[in-house]
Amino acid sequence: MVKDFSFQWHITDLCNLRCRHCYQDRFDKERELPVEDCERIISDMVTSLEVSGYESLSINITGGEPLISPLLYPILDLLERIDFIKELNIITNGLALKSSYPILKGYKKLKYIKVSLEGSTEEMNDSIRGKGSFKRVIENIKDFTDDVILMFTLTSYNYRELNDMYNLADFLNVRGFILERFIPLGTGRGMADKVLKLDEWLYVLNIISDWLDISLEYLIPYKAFFIDLKENNILGALCNLGDESMCLMPDGIVYPCRRLPVPAGDLKIDSFDRVLRELKFFKEKINRSILKGKCGHCQLDDCIGCRALAYATSGDIYSEDKQCPKDRYGRITLESK
Repeated sequence: MVKDFSFQWHITDLCNLRCRHCYQDRFDKERELPVEDCERIISDMVTSLEVSGYESLSINITGGEPLISPLLYPILDLLERIDFIKELNIITNGLALKSSYPILKGYKKLKYIKVSLEGSTEEMNDSIRGKGSFKRVIENIKDFTDDVILMFTLTSYNYRELNDMYNLADFLNVRGFILERFIPLGTGRGMADKVLKLDEWLYVLNIISDWLDISLEYLIPYKAFFIDLKENNILGALCNLGDESMCLMPDGIVYPCRRLPVPAGDLKIDSFDRVLRELKFFKEKINRSILKGKCGHCQLDDCIGCRALAYATSGDIYSEDKQCPKDRYGRITLESK
């Protein structure tokens, strides 16, 4: 079995938007590492992964807004030269994409550009991301949509636009779109009441089930989804806490997940080998016997709920995942057959 590692690299906090749901609470470049430190960290990471039996590395580069960071192209130049790195993607708000795209296309490892929107309409998107952002993004992506994946963050104010999100992505002829759930962190803590309730998440799952004629029961364990319009397929994302992924912040701090800000190390001073062991230990210590509420008695194999959501909404990493449908699982199973 191929053993891969992937991580989300926030190279900067710098951003040209102030989205109301943002996971950040700072928007400057004070925490950025010098390129020399970035090169040392990546070199150590690749060496450790190879020694530990991993076969490849994939990286999602983001921020802040990566396309306005002076670090982006030196980092891309560095990563492009490393054979062990299989794939690069960029997560962006899309405002600077039109001018950046001709340069980005020169990087052979760059697979997709993931562009964030908050809905299918100007009114919905701009209420979160700022006036005029929707029109600018649509204009910026229309000429190279084969390389674009849209990203929607689902909340209680936009989840009923799911069919319209699908139609927008289809109309724009992009590769597909990603659906993720809102976790109230950073600036987004001011919108904690907009976290999807259980009934709202089940509504989402039912819509996805209808799109591709997939049973609802099959979708329940997943935390996010990629709808691949070109292949007419869906890929579900399970919780990937552990030694297969992480989040690297601009100052070198490592989190198990971007939405779970519990430090697993500091790559300015720690070896990646040590951080990798800590990531594995972090996952191992979260077992069903210490989880609370319905998560402690879950019937879904290998599921520990969303620890990020539990932590963000209760302050307790072991509390139950309030979006988990366990208490309705029997009924859902019967209805889906």
